[in-house]
Amino acid sequence: MKITYLENYAAMSEKAAQLIGSEVLKNPELLFCAATGGSPTGMYSEMAKEKSIYAKMRVIKMDEWGIIPLSHPDSCESYLKKHLLEPLDIAKEQYISFDTAPELVESECQRIGQFIKKNGPLDICILGLGKNGHIAFNEPAEVLNPDFHKAVLAESTIAHDPTLSQGPEPAYGLCVGMEGIMQSKKIIFLVTGKGKQDAVKRIMEKKIGTDCPASFLWMHPNVECLIDSSAV
Repeated sequence: MKITYLENYAAMSEKAAQLIGSEVLKNPELLFCAATGGSPTGMYSEMAKEKSIYAKMRVIKMDEWGIIPLSHPDSCESYLKKHLLEPLDIAKEQYISFDTAPELVESECQRIGQFIKKNGPLDICILGLGKNGHIAFNEPAEVLNPDFHKAVLAESTIAHDPTLSQGPEPAYGLCVGMEGIMQSKKIIFLVTGKGKQDAVKRIMEKKIGTDCPASFLWMHPNVECLIDSSAV
């Protein structure tokens, strides 16, 4: 893992966009696995400044909240439309999405899992860091799931939105599993945001364990870890 400390969030976002842009120039139709949340927002804004180079890029959603519908303003779907798909003019046929409605979970997991196996590996995978060391919705656990799967969310994760706990079952999400992440050709790991000092400290120990899924990134040969120094 190549670690680069940047002065602030803006510098981190600009550096990340530069890394992505250079890869897209080499492979305009690359498969881009898009994360959501505060970490990549600035990066997507920087990418939009040169949106013409992304005209052929394919985008697959990394994860999605369960319980709330895709139309909900806090869904990953809504976020990506606002910050990535519309600003970069990504065509509908170049975007791979999925639904988390309870009756669709099993079939959607199978469909996206098969898509990744057929069209993968992911060319670029964007990751943020959870306060508990999670990546995507791969939460700390005794074992980690390699496949695209339904994940029960940790309390620190669902704190994002109280409505996520208002369903008839424990809060969940669907997400790319550890195999999909680890087989990606390039990972851009964005570390920013409040309350993540303990997770960063745990990662820097270079001890790989399922208690911190992000620690597995030390095993990947091509990870650009960009750290917003002002946040940690």
